[in-house]
Amino acid sequence: MTRRSRTGWIACLGLAAVTLGGVGAEAAERTMSWESGCRFTVRFDPAKQDETRLRNTVHLLFGPSDFDSPGTLPAFEPKAVAALDPDKIDRTCKAALDAAARLEFIALPGIDDYRRARMAELKDSCDFDLAQTRGFKTPSALRDYQPAAACARFVDAIEGKTDLQQMFRQTVDKGCADNASPKACVARYVAESQKPDGQERMRIYLVNFGWTNCAINYNLRNTGEKKMEAMRSALETQFRKMFKVKQDKCEEAD
Repeated sequence: MTRRSRTGWIACLGLAAVTLGGVGAEAAERTMSWESGCRFTVRFDPAKQDETRLRNTVHLLFGPSDFDSPGTLPAFEPKAVAALDPDKIDRTCKAALDAAARLEFIALPGIDDYRRARMAELKDSCDFDLAQTRGFKTPSALRDYQPAAACARFVDAIEGKTDLQQMFRQTVDKGCADNASPKACVARYVAESQKPDGQERMRIYLVNFGWTNCAINYNLRNTGEKKMEAMRSALETQFRKMFKVKQDKCEEAD
């Protein structure tokens, strides 16, 4: 539910062996390719550049990411909430952070700083995912995501410290305002709230469309997006000075 895609740059990576003839000797080189809107290719000498480090660097700068938060499954019904597994998210996050710390890259000035920044972003996303997932069953867990302290009004209502129904109606009215049929949209959610398990459904709605829609504005992925891209762009410039990057086969704009 973040504004920025949890999978990072959409890309794929390919390797192919090529042999280049030289005067008096044969020079063996390889190519590495990836896609991000266009297809990009670099040639490298595996005797001079470690293939794994190069691949890791390409993934870090251009994608697909070798480490990312697992995200959360949709939970709009009580049955879906019951099936959530925050412990699995926690384990996946710890594994991703461990993998990120162990990756080795081509020696570019600032690349370790960028790695640390990406890891901080990952940790923040994991904290958000865990708070949200746990918050469906234990509302106070939403407060564990401290960057979203300004969203506490939703937690207060979910916990029953303030009027749950009033906050529910305010959030529904706001959420349905841009719907093609605002009245029908409001009526649908009001009908849900009047079911035998309506109290639980109102709390689920407020986690999804109240707290979450508020809290994502404080995700590091969003608040630090410009700084992160500036760091990545500076590293790309250095990468292109070290390697000749060939570009072709660009996707046509819709």
